[in-house]
This record gives sequence, structure tokens and C-alpha cells, in this order.
Amino acid sequence: MKFLAIIDVTAGAPMEAIRGELPQELRGSWALYASGVLREAYATESPGRVVFVLEASDAADAKRHLDTLPFLAKGAMQAHLFELRPFVNWSMLFAQS
Repeated sequence: MKFLAIIDVTAGAPMEAIRGELPQELRGSWALYASGVLREAYATESPGRVVFVLEASDAADAKRHLDTLPFLAKGAMQAHLFELRPFVNWSMLFAQS
């Protein structure tokens, strides 16, 4: 299954500590990428937000993988997960009237 993860810095998290520990977070996300779990990663216009596309067996599995990242494990960042499903509404274009 494919999941969209919108990851934000938690309100009140000290940015100095986040900047100091960023190399560990990047290594963790690289490990997820190298393992095939993290398929896409994007920066956004918001400096405290990233977006990941993950491949996992279910939402619990996706969360388990994300929780290996240091900032998420410590609560300095939080992730909102959304299961991505095929967009089937186009089938209405071809339905018989």
C-alpha cells in the first residue's frame, strides 16, 4: 500500500536542537529510502514540513517505519498519514447512462 506522510515540526520544538540533530534524521530517512519503504521525499514552502510517500503493508507498518526516525521518535516532529488509493472516479466518464 502507498501512504502519504505529511511531517511537521511539533509546535514548541527547539529549532536549535533540531538543526543540531539533523544529520541523524537524514541518515534515518536515507535508510528508509534504501530499504524501499520511502519512495519519494519532498520539501515544501514551509521550512518545518516535509512530505514523504511510503510503501508499507498497512498504516501501522508505515507508522512503525516513521517512528524509527529520531525526530518522530522524540516527538520533535509529528506525522499525519494518509492511505493513497487509486482514483476510480474517472470510471464515471465511461459508465453507461
